[in-house]
Amino acid sequence: MTAKQRTGRVLIAVFAATMLVATACTPGGPTASPAPTGSVAASASAKPDQGGRIIEGWISDLATMQPVLSNDTTSARAWGIMYDGILQVDPKSGEPKARMATFSVSSDGLTYNFEMNAKANWSDGKPVIAQDWLTGLQGVAKSAKTVRKSTFKDIVGFNDYCVAAAGTQCKPTAAATSISGVTIDSANPKKWSVKMTTVSCPAIIDLIGYTIPTHVFGKYLTPTSTPADFDNAVENTSPTVSSGPFKFKEWRKGDQAIFSKNETYWQGAPNVDEYVMKVVANTAAVTNGLKTGELTFGTVLARDLADIQTVPTVKVTKYQNLGYTFIGWNTLSPTATGLSDKRVRQALAYGIDMDAVIKAVVFGEATKQVSHHVPVQWAYPSAPLEQYKYDKAKAETLLKDAGWVKGADGILAKDGKKFSLTISTNSGNQERETLAQVAADQYKQLGIDAKARPEAFQGLVTKLTTGDQTLEATIIGWSLGAEPDPTSIWHSGQIPNPATKVEGFGFTGFKDPAMDKAIEQGRNPTDGNCSTAARKTQYETVNKILNENQPYNFGYSSNTLAVSQNSLQNFAPASFSTLYNVHEWWVKK
Repeated sequence: MTAKQRTGRVLIAVFAATMLVATACTPGGPTASPAPTGSVAASASAKPDQGGRIIEGWISDLATMQPVLSNDTTSARAWGIMYDGILQVDPKSGEPKARMATFSVSSDGLTYNFEMNAKANWSDGKPVIAQDWLTGLQGVAKSAKTVRKSTFKDIVGFNDYCVAAAGTQCKPTAAATSISGVTIDSANPKKWSVKMTTVSCPAIIDLIGYTIPTHVFGKYLTPTSTPADFDNAVENTSPTVSSGPFKFKEWRKGDQAIFSKNETYWQGAPNVDEYVMKVVANTAAVTNGLKTGELTFGTVLARDLADIQTVPTVKVTKYQNLGYTFIGWNTLSPTATGLSDKRVRQALAYGIDMDAVIKAVVFGEATKQVSHHVPVQWAYPSAPLEQYKYDKAKAETLLKDAGWVKGADGILAKDGKKFSLTISTNSGNQERETLAQVAADQYKQLGIDAKARPEAFQGLVTKLTTGDQTLEATIIGWSLGAEPDPTSIWHSGQIPNPATKVEGFGFTGFKDPAMDKAIEQGRNPTDGNCSTAARKTQYETVNKILNENQPYNFGYSSNTLAVSQNSLQNFAPASFSTLYNVHEWWVKK
């Protein structure tokens, strides 16, 4: 591999963990945008006041504090402030940099070397060591609930060690008792190396993995442990030690999760005493909490932007979201059978005026999406794609060509079955609830018996990742990373299977051999070429196939509208990270 190829792989990478988001503009995992530079510089030069608490508003509760099992941004926020990663990304460029560990890559791109920072420690005083990183990898390998197994499939020996009932590269019974590609330095427990089976373009980001305390979780990952031992560990929802700036204190389910400062944090104790994740009723409640000062920061919907800009006690930071809101079609639905037909899905794209939705519902604070990758990513398609501009006549023609004919009641039917469609979305997100109703209303004009159905976010996420076939269409959103590898969402190996209890993000059930091949070549190129140009060629193919087949109406990518109290200092989010410097935040008294 040439130096140019290696550099290209490093410079374009960021956190690759894909998360489902409860709000259209909620920054994900570690994800966000620059506040006014003047205020940041001023707060950085001032002596920070100590004490106080940061209260962030969320419209959904977290589900877990175990990073291996996390599928949503609320949960990712919680474990993200407790468990530091070995690398972090530049908040503006997405370039990976050392955090808890330094790294280097061999000239052939197959071996990655890491060394944990000498100061990195757990909150109980024990050092963070290489085995803690390996314990996270072992957790992924043994868990029956994680959707992350494919992320690590290129590590030598991982596929022999991991277990899964079906649906992944893993086998029901492990063929090995260790992961042979991971070697911990016998002379220095903070150093380790990882060998890959092949060149993997997103490897440096994938290998961030999950560093969790071996002295806590190791007992659930013994040779005699079952997957349920790890998946149901009490520490998954009540962590006992932390390597990050905050420690778990209390979780009042449905109300708030409270984290106290980690006095022994290896980068220096935070300035504030507590970080609180406050659950509120809906997006309007987030806005009201910011206006009254009850919340320290949060994100607001575009409809509330003009209102919040009149509040003198807050500041607004706007930046392009690293994700998008979409309508996902269950192509395997046993009830909405029309969704299996590409012509029907195309008709649904032409049958909703997404441009008008962006103007009326998102107040122009979004970019229409017709592909998976978003504008802030380098893989955003350059080739022209079908824009699916609103065309009711074209939609009706496609439906007719697919065999759907209106009956006397005006409802489409085929083979004696009427076309009914339930569009689910997460309750409390008023923007998505409005979109669901608009979609239902416009599809009714086509002759589809459509209705909107809001439901709790965490329950909806579980239904999606487990392949619950009661879902027909779903409005939800992705929080992505600048590393554009779409394997976890669009490769056929990620389709969940309720029968075998295999979970995954491929909940539309859509698959295409040519798309699989392009995804694989973008991740593991046969010629080892990880340059941006070579990989983008593959992702152009992926986006073209998705654009034509429409397993999603790709909806829109919103601007993130982050709002913080003027008293919050050093708050400087960017598109690739929000909490990268949370230990330096302080509240001016």
